[in-house]
Amino acid sequence: MLKNCKLSFEIWGLLLFLIVMIPNFIWFAIPAPNDILRAESITEMVDTAASVCQILMIVSICIFRNRESKKLCISPCLL
Repeated sequence: MLKNCKLSFEIWGLLLFLIVMIPNFIWFAIPAPNDILRAESITEMVDTAASVCQILMIVSICIFRNRESKKLCISPCLL
């Protein structure tokens, strides 16, 4: 599975992560008046495991790169 991957910093992975996180940045800057997500959690272990998995996903998006992947190019079919 990781045979075709190499370790390098992938700027497109970081850009993809930042695009996906835009709603979270807005929510952090302008929180809802009655935000139930800031309440005390009753499943702290599950929340901790989810946070660790999220961090691992972000790191893997940014550092693993497929050696056989082609460069990203814009074509009329994509527009």
